[in-house]
Amino acid sequence: NQNRYIKLAFVLTLGMALMAIPLLAQPGSTTPPNLKLAFVGDQGVGNNAKAVLELIKDEGAEAIVHQGDLDYENDPAAWESLVNDVLGEDYPVFISAGNHDEWEWRGDKGYGKLLEQRLQRSNIPWDGDIGIQSSLTYKGIFIVMIAPAVLDSGHADYLVQQLAANKAVWSIANWHKNMAKMQVGGKTDETGWQVYEEARKGGAIVATGHEHSYSRTHLLSSMSEQIVASASDTLRISEGKSFAFVSGLGGRSIRDQQRSGDWWASVYTSDQNAEYGALFGVFNRDGNERLAEFYFKNIQGEVIDRFWVVSEVTDVTAGSGEASTVPLHFELLQNYPNPFNPETTIHYYLERPAMIQLVISNLLGQPVRMLIDALVGAGPGSVRWDGKNDKGNFLPGGVYFYTMKNGVEEQTRRMILLK
Repeated sequence: NQNRYIKLAFVLTLGMALMAIPLLAQPGSTTPPNLKLAFVGDQGVGNNAKAVLELIKDEGAEAIVHQGDLDYENDPAAWESLVNDVLGEDYPVFISAGNHDEWEWRGDKGYGKLLEQRLQRSNIPWDGDIGIQSSLTYKGIFIVMIAPAVLDSGHADYLVQQLAANKAVWSIANWHKNMAKMQVGGKTDETGWQVYEEARKGGAIVATGHEHSYSRTHLLSSMSEQIVASASDTLRISEGKSFAFVSGLGGRSIRDQQRSGDWWASVYTSDQNAEYGALFGVFNRDGNERLAEFYFKNIQGEVIDRFWVVSEVTDVTAGSGEASTVPLHFELLQNYPNPFNPETTIHYYLERPAMIQLVISNLLGQPVRMLIDALVGAGPGSVRWDGKNDKGNFLPGGVYFYTMKNGVEEQTRRMILLK
């Protein structure tokens, strides 16, 4: 009877909570649910490059963000023909010029002109000098394409200006070359740290190529010093914290690993028997506009790396998501029993799927236990707490707080642990 009473009490409490939740309109995002982009560089025009494009097509990616080095033959028409044969003449491709593109980038028949014509056919407007210092918004994703250490100068200043003027939920800072510690092969310092640091400060994801391998950093609070803010595979990017990757397995060649460091989350080179492939990003995952799922897949169908990214960029312009005014709603309910000993259950309700953190803190506000750090489905849910900290040790009796966060809002409740 007591168990039936407890269940009935929870159902009534949950029902009242659900009645109190307002029916929210969907955020005014221009990013459709599960928008998939492919990130690839260092391509070529041979069979391997074609296989990567076929992978991109099979995965259902709606556009390519290209990190540069197209065909390696100074033959824009040959590269265009390959893309058209596999993906079609109107398929969107957004490119930053690579060092093997620079001699044929400009001109009436250059790569830049072909890119402009492709974007025009796709009815995608852009701003600036295409592929060198340019930007565009594709279905709510803001992409800045620059060419540091390849063509022209002033790229960091341009990046700062563009990121400041366009506060999207998701921003991509795209270029070709690297700094030595931002790749795992034999490349040297070329771009300077400023472009990396300005992208990080603006909350942009850094996409690069040049080294013919795949590598991804952890979440970094400094790129120039490689300071790891979190080693979790759920990366919470914000103004001041982001990550960088090299996606250079587009088809040209595969190189070995010559560098390592504790800031690397994933490394895929010839030393790891790498195959060609691409990194895919799925934005507005299941209707959560601040959540993206990334995975690197090779042409053999193997997923080499998978991680989640939560955008906690705060200064978001209405119309690019309106996430600052329309929350991704959830309801955090009171734990039961309370007070409790030795354990209690925390109930919650999510209006839609979201990347959630549920953290226990002491009276000083110090986190003592992470109960949830994962993608959680819509509807009611619960998690038990056994009164232990993250190290598995029992905590003393007293007042504790539990806080649920989804990257936009947070809710906190109090509970009492008896001893």
